[in-house]
Amino acid sequence: MMRMALALSLTVSQAACVANVPAAPAVQKAVRVTNAGQPFQMWDGAAARKLADAECGAKGVQTSIYDRFDRATGAWVYPGGCA
Repeated sequence: MMRMALALSLTVSQAACVANVPAAPAVQKAVRVTNAGQPFQMWDGAAARKLADAECGAKGVQTSIYDRFDRATGAWVYPGGCA
């Protein structure tokens, strides 16, 4: 009887911890920009950022340390998506 009460109290306390976990943030689609259909060069990062900001609207693109130049396609990729 004592073991069953202990197991029940542990289960209830664990359930209370799980109920307070906040929801994960929604994942945004990455923004990929090219130079009017033509590939950017790696050193065209500033121009690509301006284009990405214009594409995303008033809040602009969400930048991070994971922004990168994709050599295969010539596109600048912003994985954070629009802000």
